Amino acid sequence: MSSIIVRQAEPKDYPAIIELQNANTPDQLTEEEKKQGFVVSSMTEETLDGINKNLGVLVAVEDDQLAGFVCLATTNPLPEHPVVKAMYESFPHQIFNDKKLTDYRVFIYGPVLINSNWRGKGILKKLFAAVKDFTKNDYNLGTAFINDKNPHSLAVHVDGLGMTALKPFNYKEETFQLVVFSV
Repeated sequence: MSSIIVRQAEPKDYPAIIELQNANTPDQLTEEEKKQGFVVSSMTEETLDGINKNLGVLVAVEDDQLAGFVCLATTNPLPEHPVVKAMYESFPHQIFNDKKLTDYRVFIYGPVLINSNWRGKGILKKLFAAVKDFTKNDYNLGTAFINDKNPHSLAVHVDGLGMTALKPFNYKEETFQLVVFSV
């Protein structure tokens, strides 16, 4: 695993990111595979490029193979995603360390996905450390949402990475956990 490199994505990485993402949407996974986590949104190369230019997309690569990725976005401008908007609208009512989320310099973390061939090898922790290093000069808090139908992801982020779960929020008929972490 020492040959894993984490860096900002380049346009040449976009097809592999999209392929990995599309292979891990709920409609592509068995019920057993869904227990390992999933992503719900699909992105185009144009969307990825916009995210990468907005704040960044970090990739973990080994021998030119994509081991995983994480997207990072600013809150200004806010990404045009309805669940992100619902999460952001909950910020004035969310408290972390006795302060409202609106009192922090906040960025949005996610989606994040690790290729099944690299799971359990510390890739997520490497990506997470890189996220903190990448954002530490301009932000002091990262935020993410996790669908209640994805308990594995919640456990990985809260128990595994030490994120803090705040008050859940809803979008349409679904409930999402809002998690935060200091950088």
